[in-house]
Amino acid sequence: MSAIEETRPDQGAALTPPAGSQGGNRRLASRGGGVVAFVILLAAIADGPHLLGTANETLWTTIFTLMALAQAWNLLGGYGGQFSIGHGLFVGLGGYTSTILLLHTGLPVAGAIAGAVLVSGIIGAVSAVPLLRLRGVYYSVGTIGLLLAVQAWFTNWGYAGQTTGVVMPASGTLGFNAQYYMAAGVVVLTTVVVWGLVRSRFGRRLMAVRDDEEAAAELGVDGFKVKLLAMTISAMLVGLAGSMNGFQQLTLEPYSAFSISWAINMILACVIGGLATVPGPLIGAALMFELQQRLQGSSDLAPLVEGVILLIVIRFVPGGIWGLLCRWWATLTELVARKSAS
Repeated sequence: MSAIEETRPDQGAALTPPAGSQGGNRRLASRGGGVVAFVILLAAIADGPHLLGTANETLWTTIFTLMALAQAWNLLGGYGGQFSIGHGLFVGLGGYTSTILLLHTGLPVAGAIAGAVLVSGIIGAVSAVPLLRLRGVYYSVGTIGLLLAVQAWFTNWGYAGQTTGVVMPASGTLGFNAQYYMAAGVVVLTTVVVWGLVRSRFGRRLMAVRDDEEAAAELGVDGFKVKLLAMTISAMLVGLAGSMNGFQQLTLEPYSAFSISWAINMILACVIGGLATVPGPLIGAALMFELQQRLQGSSDLAPLVEGVILLIVIRFVPGGIWGLLCRWWATLTELVARKSAS
């Protein structure tokens, strides 16, 4: 058994807290805060349709989809260190696959969604074989190249409607409540999967490979296999969220379905909310959506504002908003403990 396998989840190389009580307080604050945030999220989801109007319910369906996308990218980009800029590929594949299956087969909605997840996983695994041979910026550029290649293929593929795209059939037209709960379910599922993986032996190996692949290899970890599995799972989860986007949009065409902006939003949400944390992508996605809604009428201003916010976070809050909240909570807890002791 390797040294990495013998390490407990809270002692992995990538999760080792700072020395001293302050680091322990921050770690406990992060865990406790994450549980509280998840419980609040579940309660809000369950009672959502009773509190929201139709318009707000639709907005939250979109927010849930963005949360799921960011969380899925976080597994590969945050915990795995593989900075994929072409993850919009799997958003388009998920939406197109579920729509095409409903158009040309007799599958039910659940079968079409399962097909979208399966296709996204297969393409993710196959594409990972050449892409993971690349390092750093070459990997990122390679993911963009693959995205553009698939986008061009769908643009000329008659079965998928070429530039016209595809329209969701009546069998896939869902009510607002159904869309809301399906998107919410995808967020919960994606979050639970990522949370479980990063606390498992696989998660410790993934973060060890991210931090130092050569050192991990010396301890018996096959970095390529670990990253291959991470990319496959991430692609499947993104494809699942992409399928939800197809049910909400009803009409898909290659340029928007396979847009690079999908990956940009995932990355921004993770970095702003807190990269390589479970609650971070959820917070970041919600804030990014709110910002984009407020800047909707200023298409030229939105990228500038997003870029400035990203630079501020990287410079002054490298741990993201979730990291900042955890530090505040740890400091407050320590102050209360000192006051009680005195």
